[in-house]
Amino acid sequence: MLSEKQFSKFERTVGGLKFAVVLILIFSAMMIVGTFFESWYGTDFANRVVYKKFPFMAVQALMFFSIIFAAFLRLPPKKRLYGFYTIHAGLVIIGCGSLITYIAGVDGNIMLHPNEPAREIILPDDELRITYPNEGRQFSRDLPYTAFKTSLDEKFEDLTFADFYPYSENKVIWKKSSSSFESWQSVQSSEYMISNPNVSQDFIMSLHPEATDYKSSTQMGPLAVHYLPASMSECFGNADKTGIVFWESRSKYCKTPTDYGSEIKTTKAGNRFLVIRENERLLTFFPDLSPWPLDSSLTPVQDTTLRIFNRKLFEKSPNLFLFGKKAAYFTEDKWTAVELGKDPVELPWMGFELTLLRHEDEKFPSQEPFYVTPIQSKGSLIKGNQKALKVKVRDKEYWVTDDKPISLLIDGKKVNIGITKKVLTLPFEFVLKNFKMDKDPGTNNPASYESFVTLFTSSGPSSHHIYMNNPLKYSGFTFYQASYTPNKDGSYSSTLSANVDQGRPIKYFGSLLLVLGSIWHYVITRKRKKSEATASMTNKKEALA
Repeated sequence: MLSEKQFSKFERTVGGLKFAVVLILIFSAMMIVGTFFESWYGTDFANRVVYKKFPFMAVQALMFFSIIFAAFLRLPPKKRLYGFYTIHAGLVIIGCGSLITYIAGVDGNIMLHPNEPAREIILPDDELRITYPNEGRQFSRDLPYTAFKTSLDEKFEDLTFADFYPYSENKVIWKKSSSSFESWQSVQSSEYMISNPNVSQDFIMSLHPEATDYKSSTQMGPLAVHYLPASMSECFGNADKTGIVFWESRSKYCKTPTDYGSEIKTTKAGNRFLVIRENERLLTFFPDLSPWPLDSSLTPVQDTTLRIFNRKLFEKSPNLFLFGKKAAYFTEDKWTAVELGKDPVELPWMGFELTLLRHEDEKFPSQEPFYVTPIQSKGSLIKGNQKALKVKVRDKEYWVTDDKPISLLIDGKKVNIGITKKVLTLPFEFVLKNFKMDKDPGTNNPASYESFVTLFTSSGPSSHHIYMNNPLKYSGFTFYQASYTPNKDGSYSSTLSANVDQGRPIKYFGSLLLVLGSIWHYVITRKRKKSEATASMTNKKEALA
C-alpha cells in the first residue's frame, strides 16, 4: 500500500502536464505507425499489431487516468476552472463510451444475394470449427488474434493443432507418396510453362490420387489441355483412318479396331459402336459418347482396364495432349507428336511455346501454406489473404485453410475441419430485391451504389432503401452500404456493414461536454484577461495622476 505522501506524489506525476505530454507523444507515435501499417498491410494487420494490442490500450488507459488525476489536482472547484472541469469530464465520458463499445459492440458485414434471405452477420474474429456430421456433434475454438505465425500445440480427441498462420500464401511442395501403387498404375505428375512474347503461365498437372490440388485437364482460353498416362503417347501414332484406338491401362498397349477385327456399326439412333471380346465377355463401346464400355442401359462398365479413344472428337478445336515428357496436337489435317525437354517446343497456336519444367513418376505436388506479411493495394489484400492451420492426426499432417476445409475419416468417423469467421444470427431477415450502381460518365468506375431491400420481422415485411449516408436503423443495429460483388449471371450481390454501438450516446454526450467546456473555458479566460487588462490600465492611470 502507498503512503499518503507516496500517493500524493503519484497523483501529481500522473496528473501532471509532463506526464500528459509524454503520453500524447507516445500515443501519436503509435497512431502514425498504425496508420502506415493500415495503408501498407491492411486494417486487420494494423489492428492485430497496434490498435487492439495491450501496449496501445495501456497508453489509452493511462491517458484516461491522467485526465482524472489532472481534474482531482485542481479540487476544490474554482470558478475560473469550470470550463477545464467540463472538458475533462467530457474526455472521461468519451473514454467510458469507447470502453462500452469495445466490450459490447458489434461490427461486421452481412452479404445479400439477389432474392435470397440473409440473417447472418460475419464478424472479424477467426474460429476453428470441428464437425462430426454422422454424430451430430460440433465444436468451435477461437483462433489467436495475432499478426504472426504461432504454435497452438493443443489436442482435441484424435486431433493435434500445431502452427497457425493468420496470413499465408501457398507454395508447391513435391512429396513422396504415403501409399504404394501397382507398377501398371499411372501416378505421374508434371510441371510445364506455356508462353509467347506477351504472356507466360506455369501450370502443374497430375494423375496421382493424392494430388488433390491438381487436375488432369484444364482450359486456357480456347485451348483445352489434357494430361494422360505416358504410355498413351503411343496411341497417337497407332490409329487407322477411323481415328479410334483402344488403350489397355494394365498392360499399357494401344490397338486399333482392325487389330481386334472389330467392325464399326451404327445404332438406329445414329450412334457408332464396336463390340470387343475381353476374356469370356463382350464389351460394347460407343466411341462418340464415352471412353468406357457401356452395358445395355448405357451405364459404364467399371471392372475393366480397357478404354476407347476417338481422336476425331478433338480435331475440330485446339486440344493439347500431354503425356509427361511427350505432347501431341492436331493441326493441318494431321496429328503431331513431340518430345519435351529443357528447350521450348513451338505450338501451332498464337506463337505459343511449351516447356517441360519438371516431371515426376512417383512424387506428387501439393500446395502447402507458408507465412507472409500481407500487402494491401486499393483497399484489399493482394498477398497473404489466407489463414492456415496445421492439423496432425497421429503420424499424418494436414493443412486446413479458410477457403479449403478438410474432411477426414478417423477410425470410421467422419470429421470436417474448417476455419471460418464467427457469425451472429439476427432475429430478422433481409432480402435484396434490387441493386443499383451508377458509374462515372465515360468510365466503368462506380460513382455510387445502393440497395433496395425487404426487411422481414415479427411485425411483417417492410421495404428500405440503403445508400451512402442513408443507413437502415433497426433493433439497435445500423446497416450501412459498404460494397458489392458482381455475380456470374451479370447481377450484383450487396455487402452491408452491420454495427451496434451501445456507447454511441455516451460518446455523443461526452463530445457535447467537450465543445461546451472549450467554449466556457475560452469565455472565462477571455473575461479574466480583459479584467486584468482593465485593472492594469487603471493602475497605470492612478500612477500617472
